[in-house]
Amino acid sequence: MKISKRKLFTNPNYNKISSIPISNQILFWLGYFTFNTIRWGSFYDDYAYSFKSNIIEFPFHILLSYFFIFYLLPKLFNGKVVEFFTLIFISLGLTLILKFQITYYFTSGDVLPEYAGITSSIDFQYTTGVILGEVYVVAFVTAIKLAIDWIKQKEFLSETNEMLLDNELKYLRSQIQPHFFFNTLNNLYSLTIDKSDKAPNLILKLSDLMKYFLYETGKEFQVLETEISHIKDYIEIEKLRYDENLKVSFNISGTTKNTMIKPLILIPLVENAFKHGARNSTKNGYITILLESTKKSLNFKVENSFENSTKKIKEQIGGIGLTNLKKRLELNYGPDDYSLDTIKKKNKYIAQLKLKL
Repeated sequence: MKISKRKLFTNPNYNKISSIPISNQILFWLGYFTFNTIRWGSFYDDYAYSFKSNIIEFPFHILLSYFFIFYLLPKLFNGKVVEFFTLIFISLGLTLILKFQITYYFTSGDVLPEYAGITSSIDFQYTTGVILGEVYVVAFVTAIKLAIDWIKQKEFLSETNEMLLDNELKYLRSQIQPHFFFNTLNNLYSLTIDKSDKAPNLILKLSDLMKYFLYETGKEFQVLETEISHIKDYIEIEKLRYDENLKVSFNISGTTKNTMIKPLILIPLVENAFKHGARNSTKNGYITILLESTKKSLNFKVENSFENSTKKIKEQIGGIGLTNLKKRLELNYGPDDYSLDTIKKKNKYIAQLKLKL
């Protein structure tokens, strides 16, 4: 089923009256009514008239504001400009007539006592005052509603974006597992074909790694020492396939016990060194791994030999492992919080990852 981006990124409460609690709306109108009554009562020194006038005006303010926000404004957003302005003129005209009739009845004929003289008909002064007053209130209320909707929509999109990133990260993590086990099973297949005595030990190591992948990599962070332990297991699995011609060293310095790191960030570089480097070296093959950890940063460097006679380095180095790693680094860290550099020098390949912790 195809889902459009519009549906995917639309807050179900957006532009609905329920997006603002009814209790908050009632408090807003009561507060606005009280403020308006006191303001005009103080201005004309007639609080009784101000109260009576606002009692008449506010139902029109409220009805016209909701009519504009929830019926007229969507028409404008949908491109129905002519219908939008036609309905505005009609609604303002009806408001003008009804308001005049009700005010005339309740004020004994004088609809604008605040002005000099008696106003008992719909003249230009009364029309201008009513229309500008309604436009002012509607614009004010609409601005508040749109601002709240914008904030809610921004929060919704932020939550949706976080959810999508989280799902993408989970997918990338899950992608590593079959990729890794596929490579390891290839190793096991080769050993069983050769009827090697190393096969049972490989199966035990693989079992430990499977437990790690299945039960421990779902965490947001992992202790660096745990990651190192499983990298060592992986190295031991790979070394079972090689004789003494392949030299592997893993040097660690700094603090690892209390250092936290994103899971499965380091092992792709080690896997890449074995898969695309050591396996293609016919003699004097080596892999050198250096990990330096401080309280604020981590430096992980993997260097391996390879033969120039093999495929071009662009084709040879990479695959799912490094592509996956680059994507996860982009999602997990800011652009200034990590660097991943790869260098080819004659018969050696260097991959270096630096992280801010």
